[in-house]
Amino acid sequence: MKKTLILGGGIGGIVAANALKKHMGASMQVTVVDRETNHYFASSFPLLMIGEKNPSTITRELKQLRRKKIEVLNSEVTKLDLPGHRVTTNQGDLYYDHLVISLGVEYHPEAVSGFSEFALNAYDLKDVIKINNRLNNFSSGQIVLFISSAPYKCPPAPYEIMFLLDQFFRSRRFRHKVKLTIVTPDYSPEPLAPPKVGQSVRKMLKEKGIELITEAKVLKVEKNVLILDHGTKIHADLLLGIAPHWTPEVLRDTDLVDSRGFVKVNPFTLETRYPSVYAIGDANAIRLPVMGAYAPKAGVFAHAQADVVARNIILSSRGLKPKYQYKGKGMCIMNTGFGRACYSSVHYYKKPRPFITLLRPTTLAYWAKVAFEKYWFIRSF
Repeated sequence: MKKTLILGGGIGGIVAANALKKHMGASMQVTVVDRETNHYFASSFPLLMIGEKNPSTITRELKQLRRKKIEVLNSEVTKLDLPGHRVTTNQGDLYYDHLVISLGVEYHPEAVSGFSEFALNAYDLKDVIKINNRLNNFSSGQIVLFISSAPYKCPPAPYEIMFLLDQFFRSRRFRHKVKLTIVTPDYSPEPLAPPKVGQSVRKMLKEKGIELITEAKVLKVEKNVLILDHGTKIHADLLLGIAPHWTPEVLRDTDLVDSRGFVKVNPFTLETRYPSVYAIGDANAIRLPVMGAYAPKAGVFAHAQADVVARNIILSSRGLKPKYQYKGKGMCIMNTGFGRACYSSVHYYKKPRPFITLLRPTTLAYWAKVAFEKYWFIRSF
């Protein structure tokens, strides 16, 4: 029996596990290893923030995968012995024929002085719950959302958060008492997209009275103050941040990674320098062929990468030549508030520059986003 180890129970890991078990059945042992017992649908965190979701509706226990004959181990990965086809965990060693690394990224607020003390991380579930509590008691003042550094997951998400905060306070009839500001290190929203996409987001922000500060380097967070380079200080009654993203130390301790700790892969097969070892999702170091920047990191891309890797592992296990390639395509739906959303299509391998569109907000796009969450849980668990 062939053994495939999947490290990480996020979107990529779950897609790969389901595909492999569905097509290989009893001929392959598929094991998902994750230190967390639960899977969280992070795309719905902004709705949780404003109270339109609760934690239980966007959480599933990973052990539910066992109903599909997928093994689930709640363990911490502590070391990778890639030449020896061995993964060491806090519960012992595991051996594999194929390894899929889908460990994602970790948030490190401590990398920004004062973040942990004076800001809440808008990408962390526990902090999102705290943000919801703060919003319910917030009646006036300034809320600042800052992006600590790039790359960061799901580039549209910070803007979706701001649009939903605008909805939250307008629904309570005191939006005029709340100032909303978003601070980004990028020169424009969606910097990899054609200029008209960034201009469209800028226009929506302006129409909703949301201030945008671009090309900002965050130096420090103090109580009710965000300190940027060039001596700029921004007052805030509530500071929300997106903490720096690092890959797990267990990956940074290998020879798989680039200078920033992301795993180098073949951009089309997702295979690393070691045969039968793949890295998918946020932890990999796919670079855009023309611009040189990291490709966008989001669940939709992890999903597509996992599908390609699973298909090629299936072929390889059957003695056939792998033939599937990742094409750098995906889609995204960004909530803009009040039951409307923008549909975006992405092809980031396209030359001479990535192809990214952003359609006007519609109710249809909003309901498509709602439907996908339901589809995800039904299909995956």
